[in-house]
Formats: sequence, structure tokens, C-alpha cells
Amino acid sequence: MNKFVVFLLVAFFGVFVHAQDFDTHAVKKGETVTSIARKYQVSPSDIIRLNPEVKNGLAVNTILIIPLSDKAKTDGEAMTQEVVSFITHKVRRKETLFSIAQLYNVGVDDIKKYNKELYSRQLKKREKIRIPRFEYKAVEVFKDSGPDKTKTYVVQAKEGKWRVAYKHGITIEELEELNPGIGDVLREGQEVQVPDHPDNEEKPIDDSHNYYVVLPKEGFYRLKVKLGVTREELEELNPELKEGGLKEGMVLKLPKSISSDLEMEDGVVTEKFNLVDSIDRRAQTSIALVLPFKLNEIEEGDNFKEKVKSSKLLSRSLDFYTGALAALDSAKQLGISVDVRVLDSRASITGTGRLLTANDFKDVDAVIGPFLTTPFNEVAGGVRGVPVFLPFSGNVKPLNNIFQTVPDDQVLRDKMITYIKSRAGDKQVIVIADSKNAGVREKLQQELPGVKVLNPTEDKFIRLDDLKNILSEIKENWVIVETGDIVMLTNVTGVLNSARSDKRKITMFTTKKGNAYDSESVSNFHLANLDFHYPTVDKASSGDTPFVKAYAEKFGISPNRYAARGYDLTLDVILRLAYDKDLYETTSIIGETEYVENKFKYHKKSLGGYYNNGAYIVKYTDKLEIEEVK
Repeated sequence: MNKFVVFLLVAFFGVFVHAQDFDTHAVKKGETVTSIARKYQVSPSDIIRLNPEVKNGLAVNTILIIPLSDKAKTDGEAMTQEVVSFITHKVRRKETLFSIAQLYNVGVDDIKKYNKELYSRQLKKREKIRIPRFEYKAVEVFKDSGPDKTKTYVVQAKEGKWRVAYKHGITIEELEELNPGIGDVLREGQEVQVPDHPDNEEKPIDDSHNYYVVLPKEGFYRLKVKLGVTREELEELNPELKEGGLKEGMVLKLPKSISSDLEMEDGVVTEKFNLVDSIDRRAQTSIALVLPFKLNEIEEGDNFKEKVKSSKLLSRSLDFYTGALAALDSAKQLGISVDVRVLDSRASITGTGRLLTANDFKDVDAVIGPFLTTPFNEVAGGVRGVPVFLPFSGNVKPLNNIFQTVPDDQVLRDKMITYIKSRAGDKQVIVIADSKNAGVREKLQQELPGVKVLNPTEDKFIRLDDLKNILSEIKENWVIVETGDIVMLTNVTGVLNSARSDKRKITMFTTKKGNAYDSESVSNFHLANLDFHYPTVDKASSGDTPFVKAYAEKFGISPNRYAARGYDLTLDVILRLAYDKDLYETTSIIGETEYVENKFKYHKKSLGGYYNNGAYIVKYTDKLEIEEVK
């Protein structure tokens, strides 16, 4: 469109809006008429009346005229919706949840809620789904003025904004208003200002409950639909609601059980983010795969199969690459156009130097690889500004464009401790740790008050009688074992297994499953008998998934963990780019994503770059299988 015409349109809308008390709204990706109506506290019909073209669907960056009703102008009122009827829709070829939601001016989540099967599978051609029709009502939401007197509060370990706000009875927004420039992430030891009321004691965070941050325009009805909790239940757990009502940003205590449609993020209940439903299927992206093939070392006449067998690095590179190719096939089926460059890092600084000199990365949206840390750091430094994803573990430089895709040991430990802490209220918790893991033992004692400790004799073994003295016959015993020593691990698992009886229920845990567990001396039968739980960065996939079937059909073999890693990481990067090419900005928007064997949830590091804390808690079953613990 001509710039002059755009100028005239903007000028016209400005005059019109000023005279008629209207506002304008630029449509963002993923928005629907319904979601925009909620934002401005008006009904969808009001928006359609002034913008009839939206009946044919919303386009990103479209300028809408929004009426500012009396209800929208009045503090303390918000729009809620009630279902009045349903429309039956027959799915047509190439239709998606997003396109259907746009057609009927409802949200994708609204459709899923009344078609539960769509939470676990994609739409099927010709199937019939129910589309809700809503009636909109105004409900009262009270707003308070912020606190007057303040005091200094020192942030504790792992305290985010919501925990500090909840402790002091304020909203997250009020905490931010009291502390301009507070930043997105609070640091341990950071000093912040909080209300100073003589009768305002700190509210403890209760691990036997969940918590939820109230979103803009949410009323009791919306919370009941989303969380499955009634107003009466909320008021019983949060007495302040009876006097002050709901406020945007306030933290609510909830019952421990949550809907399968929700997930936990930093101790707070959040809605699951479906990346596939949110992408632009017409997106065009460009990625580079930088892998250590070392093709310069392969000469004509070489037996390539023997080369692959003799080189673990080459073998893993090829497996990862085949998984990436399968991901490109999946992206193509979704309608995403991907321009991919495959480059050889040669697993060396010299190789990456030549690669950076010979290739222009200006038009590349993201780089995956190299595998090895030193070449990876070289590439990340050479393509500054372009997101670079490290496929496996490694010590990387603190550069802002680096994404570490494998959770480190501390992330896994924290995840396991959080899991135990949230469920160990009625358990007898025992810690057995050798001297090399004294720091972990102390951490567990801090996080789990009342935990019993059994120190191994000579740092190698425990005795059955000593163990029986601290085991409970009333409570279930949760025993956390921390060691990387094969001899000690063999002894402890054997003794724990011997101590089991009808009166003594024992479950074994660890915060880090090291190589010692792979020893033939450590009995998998003992681990299975003990329902052994541990954290892991990935989980084994079943053989009947669409990926496994498609991979086997394409390559003639079943995928291994490196192929699954290549598929999961490559597809995740492509889908993120199809959602929004600003991968840095969307880390705070996109929730945890999960594919065949891997999860991804990126967080910004204080020193630069991003880390992944998407991991699994799994356990051994009595069939000697590994299954995820929900």
C-alpha cells in the first residue's frame, strides 16, 4: 500500500476515534475477535459492526476500530462469557483449529474445551466438532490503590515475583510499581520494596497447594471454567477475595489437583501452549545445520560403512541429520517452507573458521550446531545476532545468542527436589549420600525439613539393621540415594531391596542418575522393585509413534536417541520460527514444548544466552520399563 494512503488512513482513524470516543487496535498473531473483545471489555458483535471485514477472518496488522463502551471505561467491570448454544462444524480439507477459531470468532482453547479429544490429537478431515456460542456479561472486579508505607525485603533462593507478591498480599503489578526497574528475574539476595503494614504478616507458600496468577479481565466464571474451582472454593482458600474481589496480577491459592489441560511453570498453574496451533502455516524460514561430518577425511575408495562404524562422531552426526530430515518432512506437511543449509564443521576450529569465511549468515534465522563446544563457541561468536542452538551438553561462552538445549545437572536436581518436596508431606524421607555428595545432602536437608540421614560406613556401604532403625512401618519411605560409586550403589540398592516388606513400603530416588547405574553390578530388578525415580533430559519413545513409523519407512531402520534428538530439536526450532522469527522475545511467550523424546522450555541466563529446563521425571516399572511420572 502506498505510504501516503497509509498516512491518510491513520489520520482519518485518528480524527474518527477522537470524535466518537473509539480506539484502534493492530491485530497481532494468534488473536481472534473474541480475544480482542475481552481485552477491551466489549462484545464481539460491537467489533464486527464497526469492522465487517473481520467476518472473513483476521489478518495480522489489520487496524480495527474498537468502541469504548461505558463498561470498558468504568474501573471494576470486566466481560465474562457464558455458553448459550453450540454449532456443529464439519472439518474440511486443510482446515486447522486456528482457522476454524478465526471463522467463528472464538479461541482455539474454547474449541478444545468442548472437544476434549483435540488436546491429544490433530483434527481429522470430515469429523464433526462442537463450536461454542457465547453470551457476554459484565462482572465486577475491584481495584485497590497501592500500599503507602514500604519496607525492604531480601529475595530468597528461587523466589520469583509471584512468590514475593503472594507473601506480602499484593499483585505482581503492584510489586513492579513499588520497584521500578526490578527486571524480569529476581536474584537471590536482591533487595526489593514491599508493603509495611504492622498487621500484615508474610503468607507462607504452602507446598500442598498450587498457585495461579490472575490474568487481565478474568472473573470468577472464567476461573471456574479454566481451573475447575468454584468462587466459594477460591474464597475459602483466599479470604481476601471476599472483601477486595479479584485483581489482575494477584496470586491465588488453589487445590493441589489440576486439570490435565493445565501445566506447572515455576510453581504456578498455567495454560498449556500449543505451538502447532499458533504458527503461521505460510511462514518461510531459513536454518543452517552445522554438523561434524569431517568429509575432508573421507577419500574416494574408502569404505564408508566402515568409516561410520569406526567413528562415533560421524555415526551420531548422520543419525542426528536423518532426524532433522524427518523434521523437515513434518514441517512441509504443516505447510511451512524451510530453506536449509547443511554445513560441515569438520569438528575443528580450522573447519569452523573456513565455514564462517565461506558462508553469509545474514539471511539465516537460526543455526543448529556444531556438536562440540569449541567449534560451537566459534560459530556463535561469528554469527552474532543469529540464534545458535547447541544440540548436546557443553560449556559455552556467555553470549546472548546461545541456546543450550540440554538441561544441565543443576536443572535436573532442582526438578527432582521440587517433585519430592511437593509430594513428601506424608512420607518418611531418608537421605543416603557419600562424602562427594555432601553438598547435595545439605541441600536436601534445607529443602526437606525433618529428613532423616543415614551416612554410609567408610563411604561405601550401609547395614540392614541401621536402615531398619529409621524406616517407618506407618508411612511410605522415600529414600534418596546420592552417589556415583558403583560399589556403594550396588550395596545400597541391595539393602533397600532386602528391607522391603508388607509393612515397609520403600521407593528410591536420586537427583542425578550417573554412569554407575549402567554397571552390571547394579541390579535392574532391585531398581524396579524400588520404583526407582530419577530426572532425565529425554525419555525413550514407544515404537508406534508417527515419527518412529515415518522414520522407519524413510530410512529402513528404527530411530535411535540421536535421530530422535535431531528430529525434536529441528522441528522445535522450525515451529518457533513459524510462530515468530524473534526467538529471543518469544522465549517468555512460548510455554514448554514436547515432541518424541525431548522437552524444551527456554529461560534467559543472567550472564547471557538461554538455557532449557524442560526435563522428565521417570521411574522403573515392574516390567523393567521406563515410564514418565506425571
